[in-house]
Amino acid sequence: MSQFESISGFDRIRVVTPVFPHPRHPERGRFLANLTDAWRATARQIDVFSVETLGFRIKRALRPAQDVSQPGIKVTWAPTLGQPFGGVLPQRVRRRMRRYNHGRVVAAMTGAERGAFIYAKFISAGAMARKVSKITGEPYFVDLGESKTLLTGPKHILAERRAVMADATGVVCVSPRLRDEAIELGADPDKVQLMPNAPDPVLFHPRDRAACRAELGLDPEAFLALYVGRFSDRKGVLRVDAALKQMRTPVQVAYLGSGELKPDFAGKVFQGSVGHDQLPLWMNAADVLVLPTLAEGCCNVIAEAMACGLPVVSSDIDDIRWQVPAEGVVLVDPRDPAAIAAALDDLASDSDRLAGMRRALADRAALTDGDGRSMQVLKWIATTLDRSPSEKVCA
Repeated sequence: MSQFESISGFDRIRVVTPVFPHPRHPERGRFLANLTDAWRATARQIDVFSVETLGFRIKRALRPAQDVSQPGIKVTWAPTLGQPFGGVLPQRVRRRMRRYNHGRVVAAMTGAERGAFIYAKFISAGAMARKVSKITGEPYFVDLGESKTLLTGPKHILAERRAVMADATGVVCVSPRLRDEAIELGADPDKVQLMPNAPDPVLFHPRDRAACRAELGLDPEAFLALYVGRFSDRKGVLRVDAALKQMRTPVQVAYLGSGELKPDFAGKVFQGSVGHDQLPLWMNAADVLVLPTLAEGCCNVIAEAMACGLPVVSSDIDDIRWQVPAEGVVLVDPRDPAAIAAALDDLASDSDRLAGMRRALADRAALTDGDGRSMQVLKWIATTLDRSPSEKVCA
């Protein structure tokens, strides 16, 4: 039997990612921690390599540290400069800083023990994985979840992306758009796998709405809208705020997240970050998730809400249209607060429709394959490695 016919045979898996839960930012990259947590049963050791940018270290220096460690998972933080001042610096300076940043991660990885393969989350991490692979001989896989297109950017970035895609042992994509872009950039179509994001069914499933509201101390009768995400323009937190102010129907809202923008709707019942394990409680307490995002790959929050049977008002854009079913979701122009308000008013004034949407989403969730995305990805990686005898595998 090949060592990859069973996914229980991996000695060491290495992961490189720009985001991962940090002691001073526990919810950062939580979706990737969920993946590595699921993989723990299949490998003796999982080594994660991520970055601490200069800005992150300064901004979070005074935050209290929390224990985010997981048995069997070692995290190495490479101190980098990041990209201070955004696009203000000349391109040649930004290129040098990027090479320095990547070099810090590559140095950390090449100085550590080799693994069966390298898993890179996002194409920027794929560039680092490719450099390490050239040195160590480890095969690498890239998981694409970018919200923005990969087909535009400076020439040197596009050249780098083409090299990453061409040399990858396999590419996992969360949406058809990213699959098509990966192939256009040079990925072997036979080594590209479409796997949308999927929530953990142990956490995200329908629960009793009244009990969840009682636990959170919420009004049992109020129409409650829920926003989950960074308080940024792309995610649309202020467009939600503006829409709520235009609604004819009384409404309350909970804003779960953090960021530079500050919503100020008078009916706000909560604002701030919560632990990932608290999200299902809020999603089952709410009447609707509202997320007028401008760009997504495959939105984790929407997937989690639907798994809880929570109706969704979100954006009429390609990636969201592909992700969501016909029932249980209302799509609107994400830049139009009046359209968002109208959609919310329609739901708030029609309890029968809202209940029907909940039932449709709950029925859909009940039919979901119990084998979560994390293990589907790992099984596909094992199969791909088994088909690639020429790949040098280090353990």
